[in-house]
Amino acid sequence: MDTPNETLFTAHASSGFANLIQYNEYMMDERLVAIGYSDAGHRLEASYQAQPWDDVMLLPFLFLWRQAIELQLKANIRDLATLRRRRGETEDRLRSDIVDKRLQDPRQVGHNLVKLIAEHDEHIVALGLQEIPADVIRTLELLAALDNAGTGFRYAGVLKAPSADLNFRSLAKSLDDAFRLLQVVIDAATHGEGV
Repeated sequence: MDTPNETLFTAHASSGFANLIQYNEYMMDERLVAIGYSDAGHRLEASYQAQPWDDVMLLPFLFLWRQAIELQLKANIRDLATLRRRRGETEDRLRSDIVDKRLQDPRQVGHNLVKLIAEHDEHIVALGLQEIPADVIRTLELLAALDNAGTGFRYAGVLKAPSADLNFRSLAKSLDDAFRLLQVVIDAATHGEGV
């Protein structure tokens, strides 16, 4: 590097509103980053033209949606555990520091979608909330079966799946529907009050 304190961000500082995009570490949380991934997925979907070249965007598209769903599940789990604590439950596993550690530790939960889905469902049941619709659970389970550990869509040659001809619009709608439903879980649990 030419300058000792130079970063990718300082090397590309905005010169005005015409080229401004902002990173603010204090405003970014799991839910906002999840929304960012879903928005990027929508933008990529909007570029789809049913041409052979579009095939190269499938794995990046799936990566964006998988990340959005994973982060939304984690945010929901944190909030659902908080709701259980507020209801008076005192199990250590519901403590915010223990929930955070469990969700971050790859040996416990980490990026494992199967474990995230199971824990999310456990909290839904414990709180007596309406169950996640079967079609959404099916989408989440199929996504987990394809890439449970979170690396299948990141790199070429990692996804162990046979070749397939996919209905891109149907796939995109299914992932979007699942994400949107996960987004409203906490609102439904708190009647729009949030945590």
